[in-house]
Amino acid sequence: MTTRPLAEVKRQAALEHVLTAARRYVIENSVDATMDQLAEASGVSRRTLFRLFGTREKLIASAFQAAMTHYLRSLPPFCGDVDQWLRATCETAHRMNASIGPGYWEMAARTDLPPDLATFQRSTRRDWNDRILEIAATLWHEQGHRGPPPDALLTTVGAHLSSHFTAAVIIDAGRDWQTASALAHAAITGTIGFLSAPGQVTQLDSPATAEQVSGDARTHD
Repeated sequence: MTTRPLAEVKRQAALEHVLTAARRYVIENSVDATMDQLAEASGVSRRTLFRLFGTREKLIASAFQAAMTHYLRSLPPFCGDVDQWLRATCETAHRMNASIGPGYWEMAARTDLPPDLATFQRSTRRDWNDRILEIAATLWHEQGHRGPPPDALLTTVGAHLSSHFTAAVIIDAGRDWQTASALAHAAITGTIGFLSAPGQVTQLDSPATAEQVSGDARTHD
């Protein structure tokens, strides 16, 4: 077994500290945070941040990419009990969504982001699309259906696990993430039940792909 040099360990710890501090500042404030503000929040010099990341946009994108990777890995794998798994997925997604904050919601919704952040936004949407398609397909197949999930189910899953849904429940309705989780579970379960009735899929829908999810459902996240 090999051990990493102490200098490398310290450098990685310092890098993670900067990414965490930058992410927290943007979450609590705005995606338009300046390099000076990010430097002050992370406790390192502006010059150091430019040396490590090159640009403000790359720093913010790197900070949120690490969080998004953790987010997707934290969603529970299918456990064999579809309802228990769906409840756990809704709870995990909305609990994490509630901690994301207005800075991330702003970044997910903005259409005027600088190139590096826009690239991150598109990459995040693709990753989110893939996970939503996986969740919807598992739910559909566990009901005994074959083929890709209907568009209505894919859209319902994407919309009701989205951070924008969590934000609407918390900000507009004045409730909490637990309420968002319960509403998401009810909506997704209801949609599955409705679409499983004879003739409903052919009347309402066509098989979907991840590229067909609506903008709100695709934005995570």
